[in-house]
Amino acid sequence: MVYRPYIRRVRSCSLGFILLCAMVIGTLPTVTIPPAAAGDDNSEAGTDSIVELILHGLESTKSETIQRLLPRPLPNTYSRAELREFERRIRNLSLFDHVAVTVLHQTVTVEVREKHTLVPILSFTSGSSLSDVSATGGLAEYNLGGTGTQLGGQFSYSQRGPNVDLWISQHSYQPDRWAKEVKGSYNVNGIRFADSTTAWTRNRIGGELELKGPFAYGSALRYEIVAKFYREVAQDQTGARPPDGYYVGLIPEVTWDRYHWHDLVPWGYRIALELRPGYFLGANQERHEVRLRYLQGIPLAPTTVFMINAVAEAVNQSRNPNHSLLIGSIAGVRGLSDNLYRNRAQAYTNLELRHAIQLAPRWALQGVLFSDVGGFQSFTEDGALRDWQAAVNVGAGVRVVPTFLANTLFRVDLAYLIEPRADTLLQFGITQYF
Repeated sequence: MVYRPYIRRVRSCSLGFILLCAMVIGTLPTVTIPPAAAGDDNSEAGTDSIVELILHGLESTKSETIQRLLPRPLPNTYSRAELREFERRIRNLSLFDHVAVTVLHQTVTVEVREKHTLVPILSFTSGSSLSDVSATGGLAEYNLGGTGTQLGGQFSYSQRGPNVDLWISQHSYQPDRWAKEVKGSYNVNGIRFADSTTAWTRNRIGGELELKGPFAYGSALRYEIVAKFYREVAQDQTGARPPDGYYVGLIPEVTWDRYHWHDLVPWGYRIALELRPGYFLGANQERHEVRLRYLQGIPLAPTTVFMINAVAEAVNQSRNPNHSLLIGSIAGVRGLSDNLYRNRAQAYTNLELRHAIQLAPRWALQGVLFSDVGGFQSFTEDGALRDWQAAVNVGAGVRVVPTFLANTLFRVDLAYLIEPRADTLLQFGITQYF
């Protein structure tokens, strides 16, 4: 018996979207992806008594990394739903571009094909001026010591300043382990405002310690908590100057995770609620934040998927624009300036229709049509609130996907910004936009 995740097909959508999908799918050849159907309607029923686990295809990954994803140590009895979840967790490690779990004669056999996991980090986003471009370079290892642990570092020029980020992160799919993540960062950001000459440079240096709870079988609920600290200093100000100080915060997050990762056709959904209570010492200001995120992949055909990424977030009004949200091309609406709007509240949705073509074994070409839609309420330089504004774009892109590389592809997006003003954006990256 082969356990495969089940992809539900969309049964209804608007006539216009059906015609658009038909045109895109009809004009491009298809790439063969392993079937997603899992068998008959009773495939979730029953249990299997398992005494042995056999692993094929592991190269750098330790066998213990896979074994510890099982709901209980061997020998044991597992439901078929648990074995399906076992396969999903292996796939969601993002270390393999082929995963198959089979059961025969009290033996579970796992076949995988490993990716290369030491990969570069590169991106470039055009801006309204040379000072407003954004570029990032770095290196990440996604399978440190064969354990699925990530170790990475990057340097970027963004928001008119240099930024350095370092991190190490354990994967969070073990059912009986608290996973840990440590981050450190140094950021220099040029703070500007629409329709104002007031500006300053904000320097932050700090770090995070994140604990991710054991991901128990039988529930899609995940939870984690983050302790965050940074020192903030404002320099080179023109006009009003915000206060300096130290931020401390304790951030709980809960996630409902039914998402199935795939290089070309992800499916399922994930929703996360993040609360960020905190305090800015020195200035005696409360710094609170709330964020709701939703991600879903809706397969339309074996190589075609409609992707939805939605984010809604807000901060308390401390009348300090250094405590604000940022919407722009890096995350939000492609084509919108990344350091012009400092927001109290914002929401945006990214929609992408992706279709892939097989170029060669472990290589695919993916065409994308997209639209980003958002709304935001920004601060003035003295912390007052502006009226809500809308942001809308349309665009198209192409990705070259080498499925033998972990979390890496070659992306080019061209976006035309419609609101709040007409503008164009050219963006390069080596990951999906979301």
